[in-house]
Amino acid sequence: MLSACDAVVSGSAALRMLLPANSCNWSSSDLDIYVLYNSQPQLYNLLSKHQYNIVRKGCTNHNNYSPSTIFTVTTFGNGQRHIDVIVSKTSSALSPIFQFHSTAIMNFFTANSLFCVYPSLTLHHRALIN
Repeated sequence: MLSACDAVVSGSAALRMLLPANSCNWSSSDLDIYVLYNSQPQLYNLLSKHQYNIVRKGCTNHNNYSPSTIFTVTTFGNGQRHIDVIVSKTSSALSPIFQFHSTAIMNFFTANSLFCVYPSLTLHHRALIN
């Protein structure tokens, strides 16, 4: 799904993949998928095929995200889990990630790679405010 839509996952799900399991004292309640505007319809169709339905459609002023590089945020759910689909305003799905409030969550994974933007900080449980 990530590969087909040129999408990435960021937020707490990516951070949990980077840190040792015994150092994560939280659970990820949702998944944040970042995608380009042109790939949005394909991702929505794939999520629907996997029994995810729109819970909250197209918020443009979502409180958890800096709005400057975000076109829209749509939340999907399947009764147990939520997926936030964040559509970038720019030519890169990564743009919103670099506007996060903290370097601790400036991490992401693609279909085949995991990226830690600030490894010397993140892997030592440190962060800077952006």
